[in-house]
Amino acid sequence: MRKILQFFILSVFAGFLTTNANAQIPLLPKLPKVLVFGNGTYANPLNADFKNLSNNGIGFEVGAGIGMGKTIFIASVGQMSYNIPARTGYTADHLKVTPLKFGVRKYLIAGLFLNANVGLAIQQSDNNSAATGSSFLYEGGAGFKFGFFEIGAAYTSYNMALIKGQASSITASSLLMKAGIAIKI
Repeated sequence: MRKILQFFILSVFAGFLTTNANAQIPLLPKLPKVLVFGNGTYANPLNADFKNLSNNGIGFEVGAGIGMGKTIFIASVGQMSYNIPARTGYTADHLKVTPLKFGVRKYLIAGLFLNANVGLAIQQSDNNSAATGSSFLYEGGAGFKFGFFEIGAAYTSYNMALIKGQASSITASSLLMKAGIAIKI
């Protein structure tokens, strides 16, 4: 009986020590969040010079990001094709823009987010009559992520590289409407 009582007291004491020891161990750090996204994009040219050159653009974007908490650093690449009708004085053409962007996405509440990106707009026309080259690009916008889907709007701007072999003074500013899939782990 005495051995049973000693074993019981020892068990209670050991249980007490392990409970206190576990309480003293700091919590493990949170793992970084990973975001993978892809979306379709519609572009509406905003400024007069670019609006006279092109009436709309359509394309896609894919990207990924990593971050802690509500801030995620992102990188993306895409392809936009702007329609250049013959009425602009140019041969009917398509301006292809490949944006390479790096930036940050900040979630505010629920799925609402703001994002800001900078990068490079690589430009090439189908028949080289409109623009070719690359220039600095910036973009800012907002969106909402619900489940695996997200929608958003952004303002983007860059300088047209070359038009018919001459330096261009046209700033290509557009309102982008985006919709697609985003998975955050």
